[in-house]
Amino acid sequence: MTNWLTGLGYALSIVSVVLLAWVAWPAPGESQTIALVIIGGGLLSVVGMAMRWAAHVITQRKIDEVEEAD
Repeated sequence: MTNWLTGLGYALSIVSVVLLAWVAWPAPGESQTIALVIIGGGLLSVVGMAMRWAAHVITQRKIDEVEEAD
């Protein structure tokens, strides 16, 4: 049960990153550097959340294996 709940939490965090990037997106004529930084920051955030979720799944599988062995 915790895997889907953790996954849902990370999915909501990803949606919040997209919403924040949308609000921060520069208007036409503003610096393109801002757009690149927003894209980079958003991608790093999403990749980081995906890595944390994957680590959670791996850890949970190991815990389940130990519990089954007992």
